[in-house]
Amino acid sequence: MYTKIHSLLTILLALFFIYKGVDKMPIKLKDISKEEIVSTIIEKNSYEAPVGYKITMNTFRQSGFLRMIAFFQILAGVLMILPATRALGLLLLLPIIFNIFCMHVFFDNRMGENIETGILLALNLGLCSFYYKKLISAVVDKKGVLF
Repeated sequence: MYTKIHSLLTILLALFFIYKGVDKMPIKLKDISKEEIVSTIIEKNSYEAPVGYKITMNTFRQSGFLRMIAFFQILAGVLMILPATRALGLLLLLPIIFNIFCMHVFFDNRMGENIETGILLALNLGLCSFYYKKLISAVVDKKGVLF
């Protein structure tokens, strides 16, 4: 039963990240008004959210960085759907979702986004814990020494 729940949650997470990866492919810049820039950056001498976040994300979009992230989200999602590569997909997704969570906490700081990405990070960690023994045995030898 636990294996079926794990598989279902992993596939749902995979489909979500495949969808989000495909959604990032076309470059869609966020609108930033002159008033926002003047009132935040010039008058307050600050890059606080949402202006700083919008500038950062627009830079990521135009530079191609977001497309690279999207590619790895799609790759991780596909690997998570296949049972033989599910653990690899979850491990590949872990630093991606951790980075997304941290960007929302430090740059965006909208509570709803923090909760949503926090849930996805917790779910990924929980799903990775299913492979705890295999991961530990791959990293630590029988004497307890790290490779």
